Amino acid sequence: MPTDLRMLFLSNDAASQNFRKYIMLYNSSFAFTSFGVKKDRELAQRNRGIYTFRVQGQVYHFINDILPNERRPRYIQLYFLDTNQELWQRLQISSDIEQNVVRILMRIMALNPYTQFFRSVRDVGIAEESKIVIKSDPMQDQRTHNAPTASQVAAIWIDDEESSEPPRHDIVIYATSGTSHRILHYYGCYDPLQYPLLFPFGETGWHRLAGTSESDKKVSCREYYCYHLQIRPTNSSILLRSGRLLQQYIIDMYIKIETTRLDYIRNNQNVIRADLYQGVIDSYAAGQTRGGNIGTCFILPASFIGCDRDFRRRYLCSMSVVQRYGKPDIFLTITCNPRWPEIEQELSPFEESQNRPDLLSRIFRSKLIELKKDIYVRKIFGNVAGYVYVVEFQKRGLPHAHFLIILDSDSKIRTPDQYDQFVSAELPDAADNPHLFSAVVRHMMHGPFGEDNPTNPCMKNVHCKNHYPREFADTTTCGRNSYPMYRRRRTSVRVTVRGSQLNNRWVVSYNPYLLAKYDCHLNVEICSTIKAVKYMYKYVYKGHDRISFAVTDPREQLSFDEITAYQSARWISPPEAAWSVTEFCLYTN
Repeated sequence: MPTDLRMLFLSNDAASQNFRKYIMLYNSSFAFTSFGVKKDRELAQRNRGIYTFRVQGQVYHFINDILPNERRPRYIQLYFLDTNQELWQRLQISSDIEQNVVRILMRIMALNPYTQFFRSVRDVGIAEESKIVIKSDPMQDQRTHNAPTASQVAAIWIDDEESSEPPRHDIVIYATSGTSHRILHYYGCYDPLQYPLLFPFGETGWHRLAGTSESDKKVSCREYYCYHLQIRPTNSSILLRSGRLLQQYIIDMYIKIETTRLDYIRNNQNVIRADLYQGVIDSYAAGQTRGGNIGTCFILPASFIGCDRDFRRRYLCSMSVVQRYGKPDIFLTITCNPRWPEIEQELSPFEESQNRPDLLSRIFRSKLIELKKDIYVRKIFGNVAGYVYVVEFQKRGLPHAHFLIILDSDSKIRTPDQYDQFVSAELPDAADNPHLFSAVVRHMMHGPFGEDNPTNPCMKNVHCKNHYPREFADTTTCGRNSYPMYRRRRTSVRVTVRGSQLNNRWVVSYNPYLLAKYDCHLNVEICSTIKAVKYMYKYVYKGHDRISFAVTDPREQLSFDEITAYQSARWISPPEAAWSVTEFCLYTN
């Protein structure tokens, strides 16, 4: 890593602060390729809450022609300008870019082999019949990550009658073709062309031949990026310190991993015996209602974690557990707290927790393992006969887990007095237990909403969809649905939450021991009746956030493609991408 670039990442002067604040803008201005994606613009606004780079569908990298058309030069075209023109054009991209930072980055990029090649071509001139051939997989020892040289990454190609065609898998850029060219996800140049600030020496990313030179063993896409995202004792990884750019990078790489897997499934439909899935019942369950299209679809099998068939299989397995051991007794939800000490002590002075999705995922997983020990080994609720848990991710990316726990017959929670032994829905005494009182106020108060906060997400038709504020109650009673009506005594105790005065009616039910130990939102509910068993299991297996859409031409015959439908509909947040890259468990029966 060049010293000047490391200083921009780690120093506290004005230029470094501006660089870190607008790092995605600086990376985009120096990138050789454009970045095409549909993102959640509401979550990506700087002035509204926590910044989250959340995307839907696929990610595309495009490279432009060498010579600009009537539009302003951009991306790769900027590298063919002389130094003063390049500087001026980069400063026109945004008023937030500072000239001294751009000058530093231009000096750093002079070390990049792609920059060196393009500037050498600029010096000799470019004819309209010229082509530039970018090597899709520059020769490189993946063990030592040697930086490729300019002659290894690209070559200039002049069309004439005697010349042969460039290699089929390389990327050919024309001087003036009028179109952009897509960089495919399995090309080794995919990463350095889009993220020059993370790979200033043009280091090759994962490609289909990635592996060691001493054996024929290949490194999978997931293994490659899992290695690069590891937290090491030396704490020297600039990739993990790249702020908001890490959010974009980790999502981009996860989609690359997912696309690699889905490409295998698409090209091996006969191996997964897709013909067994193409009957009338399967087609109807998948949403295909036109008889002429039955038997013409691409199948996404249940072995692909997270698809509809996978969730349906897990739901049926869970219902068989209910059939054997009875209804669940406890419904527990735990949500990651980005202010856990274990997270904050790993952050550098200039970092924010939302910009370390790898750290959030690792710490939450460790807390999840400890919680499972409390439930299944230490038996804080009693002997466990069966359970399921599912890890999900909130709209802004924080991971949370749902547990459905079935206790054995000797440990069943049957009476309201037993409910009160495990669950509370009141503010504790601040003098007797200040730590628990503080945790309840920080994590377990629902609201405010209504006139105080009409835009709260839980508002539906002027009312809270979760039925808060609840009614006062002197004793706990069995409710009309699956949950009890917990004791909420009328007291004079009130707390200020987001500018509003709240009392016991706003407390979300919790277990005092677990809340005090884990210091996060940790909701515990007793399942007192069997009325909503199917609903609860379907709720925990509802799957990813997805968007539903269809664009059709009534004159054309439809073909149902489960793979494309899955890729186009699901949303991905950075912690979810980090969780999947490190291959942590999402579901357990």
